[in-house]
Amino acid sequence: MKKIKLLTILFVLFGLITTASVFEEKVSANMYYFELFGGSPLIQNWNDTSLITVDDNWSGLLSIQGFRGDDLVTTTGVNPQTVLIDGQSTPLDVNANQTNPNTFATGGVTEFEITNPTVAIKGSTTADAPHLMIYLNTTPCPASKSISISYNVRDIDGSANDAIQQVALHYRIGTTGNFINVPSGYVADATNPNTATKVTPILANLPHTVVGQLQVELRIMTTNAVGTDEWVGIDDIEVGCYFPTAATLSAGGRVLSNDGRGISRASVSILNLYNQVNKVTTTNHFGYFNFDGLEVGGLYIITIGHKSYTFTSGTKAFQLVDDKKDFVFYADEQSNLKNEPDRKLR
Repeated sequence: MKKIKLLTILFVLFGLITTASVFEEKVSANMYYFELFGGSPLIQNWNDTSLITVDDNWSGLLSIQGFRGDDLVTTTGVNPQTVLIDGQSTPLDVNANQTNPNTFATGGVTEFEITNPTVAIKGSTTADAPHLMIYLNTTPCPASKSISISYNVRDIDGSANDAIQQVALHYRIGTTGNFINVPSGYVADATNPNTATKVTPILANLPHTVVGQLQVELRIMTTNAVGTDEWVGIDDIEVGCYFPTAATLSAGGRVLSNDGRGISRASVSILNLYNQVNKVTTTNHFGYFNFDGLEVGGLYIITIGHKSYTFTSGTKAFQLVDDKKDFVFYADEQSNLKNEPDRKLR
């Protein structure tokens, strides 16, 4: 009888140890390389907080997971554009169900269940180069098309910390070897001190070589900054296969005063981020502007200026995959309106 009780105790203890080890295990996402068809992009905005509920467990997601990036760099302040070695041998990482990015000190990858939920990355002495990985299958995308990625880099740390928090975008074809930096995905400093309002939109068109590949991996990374790092959300992710319909496209819209009057003689510039070609025009009598002959799939920034008006929201970044004529820019309420005649919306 004593032997039976002893065996029972041993089995119970073994069960407890096994259970504990399961809870400590790091769990990968369902490693599905998301198939990019035209019109069916990969979209992840983190609003569903049930996807990540346990630390270091990505099993609720397809095709996205995070890594801590231990020892990928050995000093602080390293530009993540230069950190191209593989990081998937570093610990799989996510701190689940956090609510206060101002005070949560553990670096790495974290899910923040805040008003606008997000998954964020932050460097530390342990998490030297934390990053998100996105796994794609681009074989369904026709060879004549292109792959692009967009996301918002959000400052969600409203504390007084003032680190230079750099963020970079990388890609590689296949599952091994070094990554390649995407220059248009670089953010020199994604944060400001004492506020959690800065948002940097990223729009990046990937090289044509990624189209038609069975396995393409994207990586969004920050590195351990000088000073106290800040949390940076990687939000509103969208990766798609786009179908251009013309050799060149057009973009246009309207510039308005705060109360809806068309502003004439406003200077409008459009910059192609790929080739740095800049075009400039002025608005007509009713505030309209237009640009023709724009490259399909190009990443552009439109900027508005005027001698009598200020524009706090006078810049927009976008990728042009079809004609887009609905841009609207409003002047600030305090702008000088006395020199403009009344040109109401028609």
